[in-house]
Amino acid sequence: MPQLPPGLRNNVLSLRYLLLGFLLSWLPLPASGLAAIPLALSLFYGIRYLRDVRRAGVAGAFGPNLVGLVLTALLLVMTAAPLVHYERTKSYQECLWGANTNQARESCESSYSQNPNEVEKFFFN
Repeated sequence: MPQLPPGLRNNVLSLRYLLLGFLLSWLPLPASGLAAIPLALSLFYGIRYLRDVRRAGVAGAFGPNLVGLVLTALLLVMTAAPLVHYERTKSYQECLWGANTNQARESCESSYSQNPNEVEKFFFN
């Protein structure tokens, strides 16, 4: 029977949780906040996998998985960011859902403009 690579179980769990978190992140608010749970678990198992690979001394597996961990962390931040100002994000989402015409959509976008000053106020006020 062939020997399995070190940390294979942790790698598979990390990938499964990443895919689940990615799918949940596409849900509308507040359900998209649930994506933080599997994404955090994906980070946990990804770090455990990297630890196992480093202990086993397997060459070439560390770099690509580290990039995957960074991208997972970025997705986690992008999923959690709208929850910081939940009320404003939710009202913008509802405005867009109710917009049946291009003019109504433009009205939503102008009332919730995303110029650099507004984005800074959004996260730091």
